[in-house]
Amino acid sequence: MDVAKERTSQTDHPGLGHWRWQRLTAILLVPLILWTLWMMRSLDPGSYLSVREWIQQTGPMMALIILLPVSYLHGALGLQVIIEDYLSASVHSGLIWAVRIAAIVLTLASLWAIFSIALA
Repeated sequence: MDVAKERTSQTDHPGLGHWRWQRLTAILLVPLILWTLWMMRSLDPGSYLSVREWIQQTGPMMALIILLPVSYLHGALGLQVIIEDYLSASVHSGLIWAVRIAAIVLTLASLWAIFSIALA
């Protein structure tokens, strides 16, 4: 088989882009979660003021702004795989759109909450 033809057939696989995004978000989540947990170590979990002051700092706010959308994207990609692999084809489209819309709504709500707390 021609090397160029083999390389083309490997990159044209329909699920390759999805697979790459899923792996990329998983790789991004590891340091983001560790970084966020490291920054949260000084918080008083029962105090709203402590959490609000923490979110108002640039580092934690940026960590949450990056962490939450990446988490929702990773979750949506994973749910899409489950839907495609284990549910009947008649419900694929509707459920995948519902998952995508839920991920977008959760992302927007999370960003709104972060900014409203940070700017309070």
